Amino acid sequence: MYASATDLETRIGDVFAELYRRLDGTAMSNEASEDLAAASAEIDGAVGMRYSVPVSAAQALPLLKSWCLTLAEELAWARSGRQTPESVKDRVKTVRDLLAKVAAGSFSLAGASLQASDNGVVAEIECDEPVFGRKRMRGY
Repeated sequence: MYASATDLETRIGDVFAELYRRLDGTAMSNEASEDLAAASAEIDGAVGMRYSVPVSAAQALPLLKSWCLTLAEELAWARSGRQTPESVKDRVKTVRDLLAKVAAGSFSLAGASLQASDNGVVAEIECDEPVFGRKRMRGY
């Protein structure tokens, strides 16, 4: 995981206890870790399109930690059944946009190791000229 439950508690602040509390008042101790694991998995799913995961590059970890906390914060609000603040929604949208850019190759993670490219398959096919095609079938 790219962040800890303590990091999430620091990010959310006083609301943490409210978001991770059952209706009967007992604390949900494992749920914060579950939300962080889900957020990390979402990050790895996108980042893994280009980089070896989990990313361990010191230059990239602060950014990934911030992204992880943002995504986990969204999960915390959803888990509580309360309305997610607009500021959280905006940050989540930004993070997901950046994750899409990482996956597409238009945003890079400093120091992260590129994924090995030996999993691609290249096939070369040699065959006769096609008999039926767009130009030959014109008018029929």
